[in-house]
Amino acid sequence: MRPLSLRSLRRLVVAATLVASFVAPARSGAQAPAAATQPAAPSLPFNPATYVPQVILPLLHTPQVQAELGIEGAKLAQLEQLFATVDGDWWRARNLPPAEQRAAITKVEKAVKTWLTGALPRERLVRLADLERRAQGGRVLLREDVAEVVGLEPAQQEKLLAAARATESAAAALGRVFQSGGGQGDLEKAALLAARERELKLPGDLLSEEQQKEWRRIVGAPFDTVTLDRIYPMAPELAPSATWINAKPLALAGLRGKVVILHFYAFECVNCQRNLPIYAEWHRAFADKGVVVIGVQTPETEAEKDSGNVIAAAKEAGIDYPVVFDGDSATWKAWGNTMWPTVYVIDQQGYLRVWWQGELNWQGAKGDEVIRTAVEKLLAGKADAEPAAATPRQPGPATK
Repeated sequence: MRPLSLRSLRRLVVAATLVASFVAPARSGAQAPAAATQPAAPSLPFNPATYVPQVILPLLHTPQVQAELGIEGAKLAQLEQLFATVDGDWWRARNLPPAEQRAAITKVEKAVKTWLTGALPRERLVRLADLERRAQGGRVLLREDVAEVVGLEPAQQEKLLAAARATESAAAALGRVFQSGGGQGDLEKAALLAARERELKLPGDLLSEEQQKEWRRIVGAPFDTVTLDRIYPMAPELAPSATWINAKPLALAGLRGKVVILHFYAFECVNCQRNLPIYAEWHRAFADKGVVVIGVQTPETEAEKDSGNVIAAAKEAGIDYPVVFDGDSATWKAWGNTMWPTVYVIDQQGYLRVWWQGELNWQGAKGDEVIRTAVEKLLAGKADAEPAAATPRQPGPATK
């Protein structure tokens, strides 16, 4: 097992840095890192623009926004072809340092915006700009163009930036606790929630009535960005492999219409072994309901690089769902995967919905329930019809 942050709690950290519309509930497991060294505190940038969420890609992946912009039929097919080309870069960017991540996402956004400019009429592009500003919440006020339109004074801008930096600092402190394995971080969580609340409240206290009016104007007609659910990329395709167990070679593109539960594992990994009975139970429970469970065996040790060993281990473990041997780690790299075990849920249209890193039931975690609930919602057609769970509030202009 590779050491990694406690991702289930890390979602709370992410909530401090992303607009609430695009914060997912707890979607990964608690794994104790191997080392308990406290990471150094990174310095935070002073450039206000670096704190503004990049929301174009999540917005455009949602059926609701696609409908709002009139993207349907042939245009939707073209857009999804583009997603299939660029979404891998967007997904893998999550592992990059913040500055590099922002640059990588900006590059993908540019490609998508180029397509949009040729595909949509001007009024739809204007509407998308409105939705982008709305989804960026209170941090949109850190944008230079927005600050000018709203008429923010330098002192107001400084206070907004200070609030954003305070939230980021609290989030980073909590993240360091998780990375070091130094406890549950109760004090750091409380500090983060307090910083977030102060940031949420500040624009209402700071802006004049006229400034609030301008803010309302530039976010356009009302639109609920908070409960949008399908906000992640299309799942990367499986790399070709000569070794499949319990199935002929499969491609995710050929499984459209089905929910896919994809898990990365290594057969000598103890944490992976503890998850296997849960995967088997999902296979038994959902196989006849339109769900396909696929294991991706990516080697961590020398023994796991031998396909014969992989086949024997799968047989010994009683695995009876499809498994692909990812001997050259090509699928691992395409997914930007970072640890064993990790499990992903892919919807009927091929989009990532939920993931969990680590043991599903580590120290009382309920990862199996998170995954099962996500699968059941997709099978019931409710994934885009119900509000996303545990979505924190987003700062926005006061409505009248």
